[in-house]
Amino acid sequence: MNSFQALLNDWENHAHHAQERSQVTLSLYRHDQVKIKALAEAYGLDEATVTEGLLHAALQEAEAAIPYVKGAEVIRVEEGEPVYDDAGRTPALVAAEQRILKAQDH
Repeated sequence: MNSFQALLNDWENHAHHAQERSQVTLSLYRHDQVKIKALAEAYGLDEATVTEGLLHAALQEAEAAIPYVKGAEVIRVEEGEPVYDDAGRTPALVAAEQRILKAQDH
């Protein structure tokens, strides 16, 4: 019975992920395309799955690498210490993501 529940959960996860995906066309350097094809072949996956995974990982790394820049405004106090706003690129990134998501939902 547990294996059937696991199968249904797997299907539910796949259905949810499929709804979250959108297709795009992109240009790649020839050598990068060769690497994607080689990774796909080595892991027995299709190129789209490999490309999707690589792009997802790269975006997470890029977002994490955006430096915090201490602003002038105290936004809260934690354990008696002031926490300042971020005057770097992160607030602009978050605002753009929210704006784009809201536009896509309409």
